[in-house]
Amino acid sequence: MNSIFKLIPINDDSPCLMLHPNQRNKLDETMVNTTIHFGFQKTEVICKQLDTIKENEIGLSNSVIEYLKLPLEADYEIAIQNGEIIIGPFIGVLITNSQKKLKKSVNKLKQIKKLKQIKKQYRFVRGVILALSEEGVDEKNSRVHGYYYNPSSKKWEEGTFPFPSVMVKRTSLSNDKKNYLKKLYGPRFFHLAGINKWKMYQRLRSNPDLLPHLPKTFLYKKPEDILKYLKELGTIYVKPLSGSQGIGIEKFIAEHDHYCVKFRQKKKNTTIRFSSDTELLDYVNSKFKSKNFIIQQQIDIEIEKNHPLDFRIALIKDQSGQWEDVGMVGRKGKKGSGISNLSSGGRMHNAQSLILTLFNLSESEALSIRQKMSEISIKAVKEIDKYDSIFKSGVDIAIDRDLRIWIIELNNRSPYLKFSKAGLKSTNKIARKSRMLYAKYLAGFPKEKKDSEQSALLW
Repeated sequence: MNSIFKLIPINDDSPCLMLHPNQRNKLDETMVNTTIHFGFQKTEVICKQLDTIKENEIGLSNSVIEYLKLPLEADYEIAIQNGEIIIGPFIGVLITNSQKKLKKSVNKLKQIKKLKQIKKQYRFVRGVILALSEEGVDEKNSRVHGYYYNPSSKKWEEGTFPFPSVMVKRTSLSNDKKNYLKKLYGPRFFHLAGINKWKMYQRLRSNPDLLPHLPKTFLYKKPEDILKYLKELGTIYVKPLSGSQGIGIEKFIAEHDHYCVKFRQKKKNTTIRFSSDTELLDYVNSKFKSKNFIIQQQIDIEIEKNHPLDFRIALIKDQSGQWEDVGMVGRKGKKGSGISNLSSGGRMHNAQSLILTLFNLSESEALSIRQKMSEISIKAVKEIDKYDSIFKSGVDIAIDRDLRIWIIELNNRSPYLKFSKAGLKSTNKIARKSRMLYAKYLAGFPKEKKDSEQSALLW
């Protein structure tokens, strides 16, 4: 039963659910007495059929509507699980920490971006979507107080409800509240989990299939570590554990009679040379006083002279709960820079044209490489997903001169903000819907993906 329904109150003394005969016939014949779920709230009902009700209506006793706190204005779907009925989807979105801020956001003439996104996406999700604050989560009474989106009035309506089926975190929370919700919801409480580069490397290397695609990586403990691996590997990168956008990354090179370090500073490439081990160690002592860094083997990705080249693959979890590759872009670093990040002067490019021209491949060879990159990226994100419930990721991945594929890192926070600049507007559109469609899946409303729906890989 995947039609859209409106709820109709029925004056009946018994707790009942009434459907048009054509809809009632779709239920299992044994489902005469069953249970209805709305979020964490449930009640037993008698299933009946009623000729006068429309096929797109669900009749419910007033007592059931009141007990479940069901808004009549919403557009609902029905799912059957283990012989019981789920009405929904019912999704809570935590968008701020205080009720005062929430009320102000909802009542603003120009609502905040998060609320505007929910409005646009409602037609794909339906059910009840609640905008919540941390203060609005009442642990003691298992209730939430917030604002649900009314598709009829296109406004946010205030109300108190049972706990939703799924809780989406889109704001910072106190540790106590976050831990409470994680324990209560498990994987149905989801957010953009941050993970530092060392933990990420350790988790990825636990998969033997991924080991050949990981640059050698070491945890920085003391200045002598940089000197050791520099002499051993010739060229290394030192990266902050939790850095992003290429900030704080430095490239160390061992030449035949000196060392040098290269980095970006004030939008310019900077190079410092050292004539001895002592000079290098003095610099490292002054620059890397904390131990929050990793040391990483250099990969030869300067396919075009003095321009580092890598790629970003956008991955999402779809409404069937599966990881899906929705696009890839190329990133070419600024001349003389050791990194390709856009914030460090890099430029976004069409991935297909880069692979075809710079690697001198045929279209079929390029497509084969693209397929392998996708498979490796999905394996990588599945490995991270074992520990943290994530729903989207941007995998930074590279190809060296020997066509060997390397995983650089995974970005779960801002994986595909600028894909449209490389002509992949469709990726941005898919990505914007992915959060709520995956929440719909977790709420008990999956979409069965047919073979015919498998789309070709996007460049």
